[in-house]
Amino acid sequence: MAAAPGLLRQELSCPLCLQLFDAPVTAECGHSFCRACLARAAGEADGTVPCPTCQAPTRPQALSTNLQLARLVERLAQVPQGHCEEHLDPLSVYCEQDRALVCGVCASLGAHRGHRLLPAAEAHARLQTQLPQQQLQLQEACARKEKSAAALEQQLVEVEETVRQFRGAVGEQLGKMRLFLDALESSLDQEAERVGAEAGAALQKELGGLYSYLEQLRQMEKVLEEVADKPQTEFLMKFCLVTSRLQKILAESPPPARLDIQLPVISDDFKFQVWRKMLRALMPVTELTFDPSTAHPSLVLSPCGRRAHCAEQKAPPAAEDPRRFDKAVAVLARQRLAEGEHYWEVQVGDKPRWALGVMAAQAGRRGRLQAAPSQGLWLLGQRDGKVLEAHVEAKEPRALPPREQRPARIGLYLSFADGVLAFYDASDPDALEPLFAFRERLPGPVFPFFDVCWHDKGRNAQPLLLVGPEGPEA
Repeated sequence: MAAAPGLLRQELSCPLCLQLFDAPVTAECGHSFCRACLARAAGEADGTVPCPTCQAPTRPQALSTNLQLARLVERLAQVPQGHCEEHLDPLSVYCEQDRALVCGVCASLGAHRGHRLLPAAEAHARLQTQLPQQQLQLQEACARKEKSAAALEQQLVEVEETVRQFRGAVGEQLGKMRLFLDALESSLDQEAERVGAEAGAALQKELGGLYSYLEQLRQMEKVLEEVADKPQTEFLMKFCLVTSRLQKILAESPPPARLDIQLPVISDDFKFQVWRKMLRALMPVTELTFDPSTAHPSLVLSPCGRRAHCAEQKAPPAAEDPRRFDKAVAVLARQRLAEGEHYWEVQVGDKPRWALGVMAAQAGRRGRLQAAPSQGLWLLGQRDGKVLEAHVEAKEPRALPPREQRPARIGLYLSFADGVLAFYDASDPDALEPLFAFRERLPGPVFPFFDVCWHDKGRNAQPLLLVGPEGPEA
């Protein structure tokens, strides 16, 4: 045999089952396996699978038995177990250098001559003591890989769940958009049909009157032709009658109709108008009510909890309560917001001074409030009936660009995931005009915040109204 002594059995053993090859097959990458072992490693996969040794692409179904390798295995199987393949002597010596069991001839005269050698029995006893350490290393390696596999499986579950949630959210949002667009299309179609029917009826009526008058004129034209051929006496008698009748018909000529018909047209900004309508229609509306336990003593809340105004007479201080505002004439909503998306609207009307936004749940409510995000307040307010200002991290609030008309209704949109608190002019029932937005992730739960501000001797007596599904409370 051509192989080095003691190594032939190792070379002719399957790397998967560690036994002599049984019906060996050789992959394109050059590695050989038992046909059954490779089939088990491939599992139920059909087609190309990675080689168990080097991960190269392998096609198990296309491999045929390696006959040359099978014959070598057959010849080796004839060598008695525990004997040298080359000298057929018992394997009685252990070579520490090569970590191989060899016969006496290989140890004294062959390839292992001069190596570190031990009797097989002594090597067996020594290596037996090392077995627990090897087992421990194997167990630790398995534990590490099992932990890695568990982490990957958890990541796989999270990925699948994230994709599922994403698809669900996409389907839900697009479904709402489709419903909105279908409803808008139906509404516009009905409006176009109504306008078309009214315009058509008016035009048909006008056209009928015009045709009737034309028929009278044509009849008079025929009469005039007939009179032209009459004798003198008859002509004069009939002509006077005919001309008198003709002048009366001409005098009764119906005036041109004034058809003030507003026909539906697609304007240049039609898509923008639809987008603005859709933005408002799809806002995730959150119904809010004022929380009386947080209200300043001078505030008067309606029984429904959606109307708040400052009393003309300043109320005496209430008992110390950490939930209640004692300096700011403010109130919070009952609803605690901690995740998701929310949208609500507040009717401010012509109230000259107010402030709206959110307040961190853990922020203090006693004493003078510092309106800044670092103090747990994200606010937009109006001052002196004309200046809109955002309370940012600065010595003074940031004044917003002046507007032609101050907003009578404010819309607030809060997204915890996106880190956005946006303010809109919601005065137009079909559109939202952006005013300002804080773009930062909130540190925790918040409550919608409403600063009604002082009565100011009647100059700021108007209330703040929470807008519900049926509109603001009167």
